[in-house]
Amino acid sequence: MGQRMNQRTVIAMAAMGLGLGLLLPGVPAAAAQAGAAHPAPHAATLAEAAAAHVQGVVVSRVSLYVRARPTTSAKVLGSLDPFEKVQLSCQAKGSSVEGNNIWYRLHGEPGWVSARFVHNYTPVRWC
Repeated sequence: MGQRMNQRTVIAMAAMGLGLGLLLPGVPAAAAQAGAAHPAPHAATLAEAAAAHVQGVVVSRVSLYVRARPTTSAKVLGSLDPFEKVQLSCQAKGSSVEGNNIWYRLHGEPGWVSARFVHNYTPVRWC
């Protein structure tokens, strides 16, 4: 569900940006459509963003377990505090936690956390 929300957000923001480009005074419609004629810079930006890690924040009310694999039965490697900022490398499907089966791999350290308790600020690429 988190990924669908992110896709919807990106689509809505893109549509809003196009709409603003068409409505702003002094911006010809051809200039607003110029981005569609040259998709290479936009595609490169998306590829760079996908390769980078994503920032997130723990949204649980108690400490969040960091696990060795994306499942609730995996060994606990440590924990994260509520509202702690984390770096996320990628996402994968794992065991369901309160209806959410997406897990995030932490960037720069071993371990996985349930996406149910981490808010990501931008889309997280698939592992």
